[in-house]
Amino acid sequence: MIADVVRDLASEVDWVFFGMCPDKLRPYIAEFHPGVDISSYPQFLANLRLDLAVAPLEDNVFNACKSNLRLLEYGICGFPVIASDIVSYRGSLPVTLVKNRYRDWVEAIRGALAERNALRVEGQRLQAVVKREWMLSSDNLKLWQGAWLPD
Repeated sequence: MIADVVRDLASEVDWVFFGMCPDKLRPYIAEFHPGVDISSYPQFLANLRLDLAVAPLEDNVFNACKSNLRLLEYGICGFPVIASDIVSYRGSLPVTLVKNRYRDWVEAIRGALAERNALRVEGQRLQAVVKREWMLSSDNLKLWQGAWLPD
């Protein structure tokens, strides 16, 4: 979906792909990491130390049924995020949502990278929200326990 964005920003962005990468994009990326065992995944993702994470998804029924898990994973690592403006990514997380149009992705990525200090702050803000509102500890854990366990 954003193959043209990857190609056209290759001289400005060190693209890092983790998990899978279409062969046609390989000439334009700086790093490719195949998938890792699920037990290693969180540490591996955190060790990428990304300046910016992108989460493009096509706007279709399948993706509309997905969760915002990818945003939470990037968020707990402190990575600021630009994501597709689709129903599964809308909500209270402080991420940048863009329409799935070439121009919108290019403008959002270039704008984010032009403001490196603001980008770091966005990542910290997202991480704080994930820790405060999405972790199963303290009051949040009690709410989930109450919802799932018998009295």
